[in-house]
Amino acid sequence: MNIYQRIILILGAIALVITIVTTPRVVVAQGSYLNPVGRTDRFIPVISLSTGVVRAIGVLGATCLLFFAFKDLGKKRE
Repeated sequence: MNIYQRIILILGAIALVITIVTTPRVVVAQGSYLNPVGRTDRFIPVISLSTGVVRAIGVLGATCLLFFAFKDLGKKRE
């Protein structure tokens, strides 16, 4: 593993955390999803699981593609 791959993995981990933290929140009320707009004192907003999973898979996929793309970049060619 070269220095470029390590940097890509660190940036991918940071992007994954940012992606999960900024996932929109929804309120589940009687089995249906509501946007937490207005007065929702009785409801607890939770992370939208489907949106969070799709975003996380996208970030992980992009990180893996970049990781393997930079595999030969750090080696000296003779």
